[in-house]
Amino acid sequence: MARALLLVLASIAIHDCGRPASYAASAPIRIKASYGGELGYQAPIWIAHELKLFAKQGIESELIRIAGGSRSIATLMSNSIQVAQSAGVSTVQADLVGGDVVIVATSTNRATVAIVAQPKTVKKPQDLAGKSVGLVGRGDMNEYFFLNALDRWGIDPKSITFLAIPGSQPRLVAVANGNLDATILAPPFTFEAEKLQLATLADFSTSSDPFPQSGLVVRKEYLRNNRDAVKKILMAYIEAIHILKNDAARSTPIVKKYMRITDDAIAKRSFDYYSKLFSQPPLTEEKGIATVLKFLATQSEFANAKSAKAADFFDNGVIAELQREGYLARFK
Repeated sequence: MARALLLVLASIAIHDCGRPASYAASAPIRIKASYGGELGYQAPIWIAHELKLFAKQGIESELIRIAGGSRSIATLMSNSIQVAQSAGVSTVQADLVGGDVVIVATSTNRATVAIVAQPKTVKKPQDLAGKSVGLVGRGDMNEYFFLNALDRWGIDPKSITFLAIPGSQPRLVAVANGNLDATILAPPFTFEAEKLQLATLADFSTSSDPFPQSGLVVRKEYLRNNRDAVKKILMAYIEAIHILKNDAARSTPIVKKYMRITDDAIAKRSFDYYSKLFSQPPLTEEKGIATVLKFLATQSEFANAKSAKAADFFDNGVIAELQREGYLARFK
């Protein structure tokens, strides 16, 4: 058996010697990338995949839907995927408890979410006590915003029953039907909530403060060992944002497909909303990370957030390199 194995290895070596030296360099970079759900701020990675912008950079991409930032980051840390499109909250939380992940781009530096409620049972924030609230899950952006609001309103989180319901559409329907009292949504589902005449208890999108709503996250080890791959990923991502901001005809059908909506008016409103919101270039704003740390520092499980430095959770270096090389000038 050993002799046979040596013969096989020898034949492979001989075969490889006959390949051009550029063979390895021309092989595609394979990545599995996650996105969180049907919300419009997830669109850059949809566009990069569907319009073959990743392929243009020599990347063979596979998209995987993983509801909830904490699940997505856990999958990333297990090396099951190479890239996660996720809110900055989950990345910061993961690193505070010993994770090895870093934000390399933020496509949405402003909050887009709102807390909506069933008006028959919740007429004002204080009515939430004793009620049921649907969130994506523990440790996710939804929970961050809800706890933030409860803190502002002086409501004890223990007085509320939190239910994990990953999908935006099921949560919207549950509130509309009265099976849930409140939830957190973002466009297009906040637009649907308006049509259903649900109550808006808090609209975080009206804040001018930066917040790392959505961006690309990789393991620090992956960035160190595969910097060129990350650079190519970001090149595709930057082009996707350009298309989203400037080309409704190409973008809208893809956005409708992934958001699973058929209403053309809602689709157009969603495109108009997000196309103005996406950051170009998708640099992470340090102040947004600092805002996350400031709130997490009030939570007992993240007491170390008080001494953490915002700059340690993101790396704008690859985008800065692309700027110096003139790549971003193509998309003005």
